[in-house]
Amino acid sequence: MKLLDLPFDDRRRRYLVFHANGLPEKLRLARTTTTAAFEEAGSSRFYLSQDGRILAKVVPDKYAKRQAPIKWLGRDYVEKRLMLQSDARKEYLSLHILRQAGLATPHCHGWGLSLNPGNRNASLLLMEHLQDARPAGEVFEASDEPSRLRFLKRFCREIDMLAQAGFVHRDLHYDNLLIRADGRLIWIDTHVRRLPRKRADQWPALEASLTVDKLRGEKYRRHCIALLKAT
Repeated sequence: MKLLDLPFDDRRRRYLVFHANGLPEKLRLARTTTTAAFEEAGSSRFYLSQDGRILAKVVPDKYAKRQAPIKWLGRDYVEKRLMLQSDARKEYLSLHILRQAGLATPHCHGWGLSLNPGNRNASLLLMEHLQDARPAGEVFEASDEPSRLRFLKRFCREIDMLAQAGFVHRDLHYDNLLIRADGRLIWIDTHVRRLPRKRADQWPALEASLTVDKLRGEKYRRHCIALLKAT
């Protein structure tokens, strides 16, 4: 691990970074139009390195220290910082699980946390920025029906690969994926959980991860269920 002082666009912040891999000597991060597009899909904040190679995902504290001091201390400081249960660490471990299952993810440059109670953005994940890839949700909306069905076939094949490894995605929707120019899927938001140990409970858990809203309609949900049952 290493201690890094990272200049963000507003101020310098210090993080303890674990599994640092391939980081440059100096890393300056800023918000851009690219990161603004990422932020539209969720509550995390994103920053991009000056050379465009590294994307930083920052998750803010759930509770405000002044408004809910007890909840902030218990959850955001003791649990997530001192007990190392930050979002970045969980996502780093999930990235490893997906790669072990044979799914593609961005290269991870490490995960970090800030022990400074004045820094609300305690959770930091440093990932490869894939400049030749587009959000799968954006591609799906712009595609014709045959292209959508071809995408769902690849999508469900990879869901099955993850299930065969004993896991299911906790937030299964298209915006957690990127599509590269050659059509490959890249999983970018990777929180997973184990499937139940009892075989009879595994399919219901997998089916429950497929929702109408996240799959953009009941017909696509039914199509995914049919594809997965056929594997």
